[in-house]
Amino acid sequence: MSPLRNAISAVGSKVKVLPEVARALETGRPVVALESTIVAHGMPYPQNIELAKEVSSILRERGVIPATIAVKDGIFRAGLEQDELENLAKAGEENRAIKCSSRDLPLMASNITTQQSSDETVQWGATTVAATMRLAHAANINTFVTGGTGGVHRGGELSLDISTDLIELSRTPVIVVSAGVKSILDVKRTLQVLETFGVPVGAWQSDEFPAFFSPESGVKTPSRFNDAMSVARAYISGRELGMDSGMLVAVPNHDPAGENVEKAIKEALHEAEAAGIEGRDVTPFILRTVNEKTGGDSLRSNMALVKNNAKVGADIAVAVSNVQSNCKTTIQSIQLPANDGDTSLSDSESTPASSKYSANDEVTSRVVCIGGSVIDIIAKSSSKEKMIIGTSNPGKVFKSDGGVGRNVAEVLGRLGDKPLFYTSIGKDDGGEGILSRLADCGVLTSGASVSFADGVSASYVALLDDESDLVGGIADMDANQQIPTPSVKALSGVEFVLIDSNAPSRVMIESASNAVKAGASVFFEPTSVPKAKQICENDSFIKNVSYAFPNEDELLAMSNTSVEGESTTDDLEHVKHAASNLLGRMRSDSFAHVVVTLGPRGVLLASKSGGPDSSVEHTVFPAEAISKVSSNGAGDTLCGAFIHALLNGADEKQAVRFGMKAAILSLQYEDGAISPYI
Repeated sequence: MSPLRNAISAVGSKVKVLPEVARALETGRPVVALESTIVAHGMPYPQNIELAKEVSSILRERGVIPATIAVKDGIFRAGLEQDELENLAKAGEENRAIKCSSRDLPLMASNITTQQSSDETVQWGATTVAATMRLAHAANINTFVTGGTGGVHRGGELSLDISTDLIELSRTPVIVVSAGVKSILDVKRTLQVLETFGVPVGAWQSDEFPAFFSPESGVKTPSRFNDAMSVARAYISGRELGMDSGMLVAVPNHDPAGENVEKAIKEALHEAEAAGIEGRDVTPFILRTVNEKTGGDSLRSNMALVKNNAKVGADIAVAVSNVQSNCKTTIQSIQLPANDGDTSLSDSESTPASSKYSANDEVTSRVVCIGGSVIDIIAKSSSKEKMIIGTSNPGKVFKSDGGVGRNVAEVLGRLGDKPLFYTSIGKDDGGEGILSRLADCGVLTSGASVSFADGVSASYVALLDDESDLVGGIADMDANQQIPTPSVKALSGVEFVLIDSNAPSRVMIESASNAVKAGASVFFEPTSVPKAKQICENDSFIKNVSYAFPNEDELLAMSNTSVEGESTTDDLEHVKHAASNLLGRMRSDSFAHVVVTLGPRGVLLASKSGGPDSSVEHTVFPAEAISKVSSNGAGDTLCGAFIHALLNGADEKQAVRFGMKAAILSLQYEDGAISPYI
């Protein structure tokens, strides 16, 4: 039974899930829950419906499906149609919407209406944070975006007035993204209660816990989240430990009206106390009064913080989706479409090598990788401010294993394909470490496949800007000149041979020729524009290649295609033309394919069936909207996963889709080129 059907069975037949939301949950797409109280009671009409539409647009732009949670005529809802959302927005002022916390859910369900209601008579339960969490979890939605959460009321140590939101956070495993605790509450005591309940709490990119309208509360945050992936890892780790608590991510609101609003809140609190307003009526009174006192500043600031929370929440939902299900969330859980009765891509059991390399030359595998092993040092500029060229910039520096051939081999090893890797390392600790870690990933090496060069292992230093795009790099690749060439005998029985352009030209040419003689298909992964252009000027290499994996710039260099004028992002004709030119020089006695990575525009697959009169088919695969952490290693991940898919019976189009799913995991991983979640 699917997660969605499990969820519906758990709640009962009174739950109605919007078809769009149901499809997203069935296919593993990210979904974000939205509360309905903020629509019905949080602000006046039409600002409330305008905000609801803007938040939905923000989520959709990031590839996330919105699901407003509510109770309509006694029926629990996960997702609303546009006309229903409009009706809900008017219901608060028309006294047709009851503020509904988790304790009210069974009472609301007992009032289920069997007759069709008109728009004027529809009765709504506008769900609070607590009720929204409960229903979102029941529908298998793990991320929830709201304005602010409830907490301990001021003087709560005497009145014991504590929001149900805190109780729900302790027992319902949903990530709640808010602007912190509402500023009318006692922030310090709220955090103490959450600590007592064992709820993980952290501020988004801040060391101070925010206070709704203001980014400053004077209270230090229990923990700090610097990116969406860290939130996703923490959440999944908690689920793996069997923790049923939710997680609170507090996003600072930097709207400039915060100070003025905070002053008005203090005045409104005194007025509420003098008027004898208590309990759940306090918050709506405070919000209305503050809005009047600030001339609309509070409303504008409230709308701004909700939209900002939506952006952060969308990124978190995408990150969780990418590493969903157990801490062992891997690309193996992504199944290929059925192919001629074959139900899906089968999982392969991975058996790591028992040592750094085997002295036995007779190591066999279905796939061989030939290329560089490189120590990558990645310097990434801070995302908080624009990078300035020509001076020092704040940021982070990461050290990891790299090299295109090594990266592809790691992906194949993690997917259980046991690739045999031909490479060269220096006589240093860095090189030995690379081999040891590859063995742990299931990559095979032998005495014949590894050459030890004089000096240090190959190294690469890359500089990424504030948007994680490559600015430039320096490569010390002398050690790669010693990469060995596999013989025809060594390649006997091998199906696929991957060659990167870190290897010397003679090694690339001889390896490709030997692979074809042994009956294997050759894959080519260029490592830079100059190397790609140089090796493809030699027909003795490119004529033996069946699959090429360039980016757009590498493709233009490899095909010797020039672009006249500036092309728009939607114009891929020059890319298709270049790919067709390259295919004309690739292996002519059988099929050939070029897989072009286009960044946010997706992937282009150009294919020819073989023979002198064969035509070229071009297929564009759009990219999913995700929060990118690093582009380093994404193309190599796509290539490795593509090969894995072919090894398991997929066709090229299925393999591209599979590879793109895998690439997302590496795009979301900042500590190295290849995500360990593959």
